[in-house]
Amino acid sequence: MKSTNLQLKKISLIEFLLGIQDEKIFAKVESNIHKSIKSIKPYDIVFTKEDIVERAEFSNRQIKKGHVLSQKELEIQSKNW
Repeated sequence: MKSTNLQLKKISLIEFLLGIQDEKIFAKVESNIHKSIKSIKPYDIVFTKEDIVERAEFSNRQIKKGHVLSQKELEIQSKNW
């Protein structure tokens, strides 16, 4: 999937979530998202060659822009995952 297409889908989902006014409905959606994420196994994640190349190119652009973290910064950030 092209990263721009994925980004558009993410924005659309965020807009949908922002539009939910009922806390019970939001809680159900949130619960379903968490259940879905927990059910994904590493072998369920499949990347095409195009996906991998696109991710590598994106990473290289981020590095050139200076959008990087030190090992220490990453360790601190990952404690909140």
